Amino acid sequence: MRVRAGHEISHARRARRRGTPAVAAAVALALVNTACSSGRVGLPLPTTVATGTSISTPSHDDQVAGLPVLQVVGARLELTSRQRFVMRGVIIYAMPFYETDSKADPALASVTEQAYANRRAIFARVKALGFNTVKIPISAEIYASDPYGLGGPNGYLARLRTIVDAATSEGLYVVLGWWDALGEGYSVLKEYPSQFPMMKAVAHLFRDNPDVVYEPFNEPNQINWDQWVVMSEKMVQYWRATIGYRGVIIADTKDYSFNFDPTYVGALIRYDGALLGKPNLLIANHRYPNRHTCFCGASFAGWESLVGQYIGRFPLLGSEYGIFNPIGPVELSWGESFLTYLKDKAIPMGFNGALIFVWNWVDPNTMTNLTTGKLTAWGKTVARALGTPASGVSAS
Repeated sequence: MRVRAGHEISHARRARRRGTPAVAAAVALALVNTACSSGRVGLPLPTTVATGTSISTPSHDDQVAGLPVLQVVGARLELTSRQRFVMRGVIIYAMPFYETDSKADPALASVTEQAYANRRAIFARVKALGFNTVKIPISAEIYASDPYGLGGPNGYLARLRTIVDAATSEGLYVVLGWWDALGEGYSVLKEYPSQFPMMKAVAHLFRDNPDVVYEPFNEPNQINWDQWVVMSEKMVQYWRATIGYRGVIIADTKDYSFNFDPTYVGALIRYDGALLGKPNLLIANHRYPNRHTCFCGASFAGWESLVGQYIGRFPLLGSEYGIFNPIGPVELSWGESFLTYLKDKAIPMGFNGALIFVWNWVDPNTMTNLTTGKLTAWGKTVARALGTPASGVSAS
């Protein structure tokens, strides 16, 4: 299991536990019992393909000028032209997505306000460095409670729309990731349905922008694989059948998306395929050094065992990579060797890209100096590794 990164320990919001462990356990047991009655891992496969109105392929009248639509074909992320697409991007703190002691976090408020004010310049710079994707953390709880005074749900959505429009106008794809699951731990089994209404509102907001894809559960943790697959299939079912979204969804695995199990991940992919006719899922992987000074030895062996052997067989994406955990020093050398491996080995083998933590923050993972705006050593490393396509992989 991955040790939680420094930003998760020091700055992740303290989720309000509305459900006790006993209640969450009862909910989880009911879900798993329902799944087991079908004789397969996860929920019974749906017998009909979702036919709801698609909100990922706008009508001609509503279509905005944008980038080619993304799709997952087998284990590969592609454009609709069937050209391979590799996500090369950064995570940007541009929206409030957690609170500290039930209040707005001062550091997050300052960083996100600065990013919002300078959004066009930031996205233009990200694009100029060679990246093609940005990931924006968001939160259903902050959307509902409004501790940052953005004007309630409507104000939150209005700011999000402004940010996303600024990014896509620069030719960047946008991943919107809900950070709620990270702080909820085991309670996510009870809490996750409460996040669905915001997900529906966000999907509706961007129904005319196919350049936006979604990562509904960032880093679920303290749950087992049976609980994970049922929760994830319920999420996919909601997005496909209730919302009507047919575009790419990024699904994080358990243990902060550090872990991988082909049986359970395969079950989720098949479930999505049963809903859509063919699956359109990416499976997220996250990594931090966890005391390793290089991506070698035990670090590499662990990766190969959990992830590397499945490259090209499953649609894998690195949706969060950083260099700092509080259990040890900043490991820039690990980051350098890991990104070199991704560019020279993993991506040419079929890995679908990497999103780096983090463009703008107050810990050593930051890629930019918040005062001067200059790239840090980590920022320069990321730009060198991901600012240009991997060898043999066409530019995208």
